[in-house]
Amino acid sequence: MENNEIALNDGSQNQQIIKSSIIDISKPFNLDNAQETPFDLMTDYWTPQNSGETKRVVFAKIGNRQVQDSKTGEVIELECAFFLEPVDGNVKMISNGSRRLVGAMSEPSIVPGMAFIISYKGKKRFRNGNTGDDWSVKPLIIQQ
Repeated sequence: MENNEIALNDGSQNQQIIKSSIIDISKPFNLDNAQETPFDLMTDYWTPQNSGETKRVVFAKIGNRQVQDSKTGEVIELECAFFLEPVDGNVKMISNGSRRLVGAMSEPSIVPGMAFIISYKGKKRFRNGNTGDDWSVKPLIIQQ
């Protein structure tokens, strides 16, 4: 059996290494005594419901994911910002496809591993008459 490592950056200079095992499935194996890691690889789509909803997260990447279009019901590819969120001693991945949030996280000075506090400020009407989500995105400084 081999071990594989997944590196998670907590936003500071430190990286947390999560070990995962690679099992030879051509031989019998037993997972009864295997230890669970605190990192959930499933990604939840974050849809804030109320103004003021806030999350403390670590930026992971910009990427595409399939989501259901709220107007047509068809499955589409949506460019999203992906974040790592600490929850009850575990880490889960969340994403959001708001154009303004993805745009903010696409700035060249934003790199994976940076920590942020992101607050949903509600819907905003723009000069062209369209509406969109309004956000506050503030970098966090991790105290050592």
